[in-house]
Amino acid sequence: MRLNKIFFLFLIVFVLFAYYFYYSIYKKETVHEPQINFEVKQGETATELATRLEKEKIISDAWLFKKYLAWNNLDKKIKFGNYTVNSPLTIANIASSLNQPDFNEKEITILPGWDIRDVATYFESLAMFQAEETTELIGLPAVDYRTAKDVSKPDVDFAKYKVLRDKPEYVSYEGYLAPETIRVFADSDLKEILEKFIAYRDSQFTPEMYLEIEKQGKTVYQILTLASILEKEVKTLADKKIVADLFWRRLEENWALQADSTVHYAVFKTGTVFTTSEDRQTDSLWNTYKYPGLPLSPICNPSLDSIMAAIYPTKNNYNFFLTDSNGQVHYAVTNEQHNYNRYKYL
Repeated sequence: MRLNKIFFLFLIVFVLFAYYFYYSIYKKETVHEPQINFEVKQGETATELATRLEKEKIISDAWLFKKYLAWNNLDKKIKFGNYTVNSPLTIANIASSLNQPDFNEKEITILPGWDIRDVATYFESLAMFQAEETTELIGLPAVDYRTAKDVSKPDVDFAKYKVLRDKPEYVSYEGYLAPETIRVFADSDLKEILEKFIAYRDSQFTPEMYLEIEKQGKTVYQILTLASILEKEVKTLADKKIVADLFWRRLEENWALQADSTVHYAVFKTGTVFTTSEDRQTDSLWNTYKYPGLPLSPICNPSLDSIMAAIYPTKNNYNFFLTDSNGQVHYAVTNEQHNYNRYKYL
C-alpha cells in the first residue's frame, strides 16, 4: 500500500512537471502582441541569444529556451539576421523560427581596407543611399574639420561605444567601420546600418586588448590609425606584425613614417600604394613623408588582424621595408641595404 502511495505521489509530481514544461514551452506568452521583431547577431551563441532575449522580455525563460533548442537540434541551425514572429509568442514558436530570417532583408559587406569613399560608393551602387548622405553622417576622408571651410563635421554621434572614447571630434569615423557582413532590413535607415558596423568594431576590442593598449601608453585611436596603415602596406599577419614594430620604433624616434599609403589617402588615389615625388610634397597632415608622427586619422577600415598586429608587434631590428609588385616584403637594417632592395625589386 505504501509503495502505491509513493508511486502515486511520484506520478502526480511527474504530471505537474510535464504540464509545467508543456505550458511554459507551448502555451505561455511573454508578450501579448500580434507580432514581435528581434535580431540574431552574427556570431552569437545559443546561450548568448537566450540570455539576451530573456533580458529583452521576448522569452520567459532562457534556460528552457536553450534546452528546447538543443532537444530539437535547432541550436545548430540558427541563422543571424532580423526576425518577425507572429502570435502566439511562445518559446516553441520563437525557437522554431530561428532558421528563417525575414526575406525583406539585405546583406551588406564592408571589405578590409575600404575607406569612407569606398563605403559611400558601395552604398550608392546598391541603390540604397547617395554617397553624400554617407559622408554627411560619418565625415569626409582626409579632412581636418578644425580648419576646413564650407564643410560641417560628421552629423551623427556614436559616443556610447567605448571604442570611440578617444576619437577626436574634428575627423571622420574612418577606421571605425568594422569590415564585416551584416544583414539589415531593406528599409533600414543609413544611421542604423552604420551603427551596426561601429557596434561590431566595438565588440572586437576585448578587456585584455584595452589593458595591453593602456600598458603600452597608447590609445585605441593610435592603434586603429597604425592598423589602417598596416592594412594598406602589407598583406600577411606575419608581415604586419614586423612592420608594426618598425613603425612604432620610427614614431618613438620621431622619424617620419614615410608610408605611401597615407599619401594615397591624402591625394585621393586608388590602386597600388606607389607614389610620385609630386604626391609626396602634398601639404596634408595625412602625408607621413612631410609630417612626422601618425597621420591625423586612420586611412581605411582595418581588419582585426591589422589591429592585433598593431597591439602585439613582432620585435625586430629592421629599419626599412618595401613591397615588390608581387606583394613580397623585403626588409633592411641599413639605408644601404634598403637602397639595394629598391634597385633589385622596384
